[in-house]
Amino acid sequence: MNRIAVRNPRTRLGSLALALLLGALLMLPAAPAAAQADTDTVPTFNLDSLVVSVLGTPVRFGRSPYPISVLGESDLRIGKTGMFLEEALQSLPGVQVQNRFNYAVGERISIRGFGSRAQFGVRGIQVVIDGIPATLADGQSTLDHLDIASLGRVEALRGPASAMYGNASGGVLRFETEMPAGTPVREEFTTVGGSDGLLRLQSLTSGTVGDASYLISLDRLEYDGFRKFANGANTGDAFGAARRRHANARLVQPMGGGQLGITMNYFDLDSENPGSLTRAQFNADPTQIAPTYNTFKTGKDVNQGQLGLTWGGPVAGLTAEAAVYGVTRDFSNPLPNDVVDLDRRAGGGRLTLGRSTTSGSTGIDLLAGVEYDLQDDDRREYTNSGGLPNTLTQNQTESVKSTGAFFQASLSLMDRVSIVAGARYDHATFKVTDLFPVTARVDENDSGSRDMDKFSPTIGVHVAAAPGIGLYANYATSFETPTTVELGNRANASGGFNPDLDPMTGETLEAGARGTLLDRVSYEVSLFRTNLENELIAYENVNVLTYYQNAGKTRRTGAEAIVRARLLDFVTGQVSYSRTNAEFVEYVDLKGLDFSGNKVPGLSPQQLQGSLRFTRAGWYLDLGAEYTDEVPVNDRNCLVALVAGACPASAGGARQDGFTRAYTLVGVRVGGTGVQLGRFEITPFAGLQNLMDERYMSSVTVNAFGGRFYEPGPGRTLYVGGTLAVSR
Repeated sequence: MNRIAVRNPRTRLGSLALALLLGALLMLPAAPAAAQADTDTVPTFNLDSLVVSVLGTPVRFGRSPYPISVLGESDLRIGKTGMFLEEALQSLPGVQVQNRFNYAVGERISIRGFGSRAQFGVRGIQVVIDGIPATLADGQSTLDHLDIASLGRVEALRGPASAMYGNASGGVLRFETEMPAGTPVREEFTTVGGSDGLLRLQSLTSGTVGDASYLISLDRLEYDGFRKFANGANTGDAFGAARRRHANARLVQPMGGGQLGITMNYFDLDSENPGSLTRAQFNADPTQIAPTYNTFKTGKDVNQGQLGLTWGGPVAGLTAEAAVYGVTRDFSNPLPNDVVDLDRRAGGGRLTLGRSTTSGSTGIDLLAGVEYDLQDDDRREYTNSGGLPNTLTQNQTESVKSTGAFFQASLSLMDRVSIVAGARYDHATFKVTDLFPVTARVDENDSGSRDMDKFSPTIGVHVAAAPGIGLYANYATSFETPTTVELGNRANASGGFNPDLDPMTGETLEAGARGTLLDRVSYEVSLFRTNLENELIAYENVNVLTYYQNAGKTRRTGAEAIVRARLLDFVTGQVSYSRTNAEFVEYVDLKGLDFSGNKVPGLSPQQLQGSLRFTRAGWYLDLGAEYTDEVPVNDRNCLVALVAGACPASAGGARQDGFTRAYTLVGVRVGGTGVQLGRFEITPFAGLQNLMDERYMSSVTVNAFGGRFYEPGPGRTLYVGGTLAVSR
């Protein structure tokens, strides 16, 4: 489909800045190998020295048959605000984060396009935090409780991971809290302030006493947002504020020959939702809020507490890992025309047993496990009267019980060939009990249940083709159920579960290469193709209620690449590139329109990110840029209603395509690490985001009613902060 892209001067300047940055990265000479031997302070790259755990058993990063990315503490936190998860996931190939700067709906996280349909929360991706699942029985993850400012490590497995994780089509994100201090007590106090009313205060206390270690983090965030009222005239009053209080505690203690971990967290969030805009509204003033959202005082008020226990150690000659958790979550969610009041109780457990044997040059790792998760929701919905619940329209309980069993075998031959094969069986039962008075409904009682199950095999191979070069390939299948929200939201607003909404299944083929050059450069490149059936697509009806339907067949083909390099003793850089071509192969919607051949909405086909870091004597300067391609906003790929195929031309001759504009963002961070001031350690930092003051659409509301697709990002923003630490 031909499109006429209209770009403003800021976009061109931003693209030029990105090109200059990447050009500088590629043209700077790498220090010669001789200098490396003479300079102890210059780190080198060794992929085999890095061990990852996301595959269930410890695997050397350079021998994995699957694409895995790892971020350490400096990537996650140094010089960053700790506001949004986007900061912690930057530069990961294949991972897109559409930051809506809206705490009421959160960031949309997708891996290879899986999760791009999510209107809130995380879909299609399994999430694990400190060994405890953050993905509930129905496949939905909420990351409000993740303590971003205390992260120490992230492992991202891109692509299906059926053998180890169920209900995950796109991949896995494994988060780990930073390691506690090695001293009895270390106290850190962090303050960050910036544009749009940003103020974040954090107290972090950690230490090691005997064999036990602990960490306690208390965090408070205030944010006014950059959106403003627009009731005919812009009053200048902000709408989109968030107030969050967060507590996170972790204790690790030797026990029973292994290690016991206890994690507790609690948060309270009160946030406003300024909504998405039409293209005309965005062009007139991207900082305005949607008038409908102002009328209904949309937002989210949520309280959540979680307790999780993990234990790992030897049992009868085997290596065992166990995890149990419980979650309580209560929230009120005023939406246009509707108020959702939900009380959730969830929990589950997971047990794995492994055994490793070696015979000559052959090593075998066997792993088997089971897990059980349950989820109970008490859902009530009311008409919205100025943000307050009025007339009861729905009253039902929803429960999910999910059971999984899996097996994985890893074979290492002559330290050159690694083969990983596994399979998993999942079974999920969804049950709804309609409590609405039978006299008030035509259909009287919508109680019922749904059962969904799938057997999912996977296999991958890695070959050390030459010193510093590895080749890998894998085949994987995937299974993703609808969530309770997706089953429960029906176009006719009736209760119960949608009997016509089926789980999504898929198959993925992938090949890639990774390696190092002169111990100064590391790289990974992968190519993939995924075929899906019954992909879940979000729609909005006239009442702005989001409901879902299945697309027949869709296809994703793509490429991912990342290069990291130490260019000089004081200069490091990296470039990551992602391309995902997602299109409908066979899809006729409920209105009979054929969208076969159209782009799947909500996903940017291309993303390019680059950064340079200059360090000297404990100080640093980071330059970064990100290019994001235009994003389709609906299945039609067109702004004209009831159109399938090519979009017609407007009166002016331009195509009325339903795509956002491509944009480039440039940012800079400066700061110091561990500046000593007597017995205190000071870490100051500052940053400028969207340096070119680009006007851009940071996210989209897929298939929104009335053309309200566009969620704007803020203009140029400034933040300053620092951490004061003392050890005793």
